[in-house]
Amino acid sequence: MEETSEGSSILPQELIFEIFLRLPVKSLLKFRCVSKSWLFLLSNPLFSKTHVDFCSKTPKFTDYRLAVVSSVSGLGRICHFYNMGFDNSCLNVAKHTCPAESLDLSARILGSCNGLICVTSNSFTLTVLNPCTGMFNVFPDSMLRNNGRGGGGGGCYIRYGFGYDVSVEDYKVVKIFSIPQIEGRYENMVNVYSLKAKSWKMIEGFNSGNLNGKVGVYVNGALHWEVRHSHYSGGFWEIVTLNLAAERYGTIALPSYEDEGVYWTLGVSRGYLVGCCNYEQNKGDVWVMKEYGVEKSWTKVVTISLPVDRWAYILPLFVAENCDEFLLQLGEELALYNSRDGSFTRLDGYTSGGGFRQVQAVTYFESLASPHIK
Repeated sequence: MEETSEGSSILPQELIFEIFLRLPVKSLLKFRCVSKSWLFLLSNPLFSKTHVDFCSKTPKFTDYRLAVVSSVSGLGRICHFYNMGFDNSCLNVAKHTCPAESLDLSARILGSCNGLICVTSNSFTLTVLNPCTGMFNVFPDSMLRNNGRGGGGGGCYIRYGFGYDVSVEDYKVVKIFSIPQIEGRYENMVNVYSLKAKSWKMIEGFNSGNLNGKVGVYVNGALHWEVRHSHYSGGFWEIVTLNLAAERYGTIALPSYEDEGVYWTLGVSRGYLVGCCNYEQNKGDVWVMKEYGVEKSWTKVVTISLPVDRWAYILPLFVAENCDEFLLQLGEELALYNSRDGSFTRLDGYTSGGGFRQVQAVTYFESLASPHIK
């Protein structure tokens, strides 16, 4: 792809555009230094948006990554980034460096979307970060304005979410103040931050059961939290959704499950909503919603049995396309699971004996998405 003396490319610009969409982001960052025309193309917001759309819709061309923030006894919080790939058709995860020197080591992960990660720190600020480019955007967190509301006397629980409003091409952070009421009910007051408007606003809240998910899962333009409803005769689980464009709430039913001490966790993999129904007898069923919003499309892809001496909630972080390999969080452990032989391969450093008190992990894909919206 050499250039003429006038600096115009021999290949048509449209063809170069299509080729660049299929190249690793690491290469695209280097190509910005080749010529002014390539710098202009690769710095164009239109290319960045098209690249994100391409990665979202063509997982086989997409480079997935894993970000982990862990709290370690005597060391505080540490942050690691990992490459995810396939070696001889087997899923593997390897640690790599990150250019994001700005990441606060007190950070907690609040979600990922389009290659961006949202984190919070102890300084009452939020950060939207692109781990691939190192670009970041820092803005103030939202404080509770309760005005005396909430009659349960049980404090206030904070839930977050991070996603993309495609209708106005804007990234948004959602913060929910969940206030206990009576009989297992919660009043949820909701604030939304717009990166484009650079401000918080309060939107209409909602009532629900206990929002179990501390961080909402972003899929198909909406955030998703798993919710447990408690009643005198028992309880049930469902998913509460918030459509970021319409700012409208909804629910999605979870698939049928056994009654033996269930506990649901939600994740996202390759653009699909994933749920795991955990049971008390050291096992969990992993389900994938093959067609978003169609409850009949929930498909059980595996039943995972943990070792008899190990019990932990299973959180699915990534499901391979053939649904026989999985990246899982098992309590404070991270592991690869192969359903063909039932084997677990724990990630280096993340074991129950390593002094970890808390581990947060999120998958994302490499992109040129900017955390600064104009």
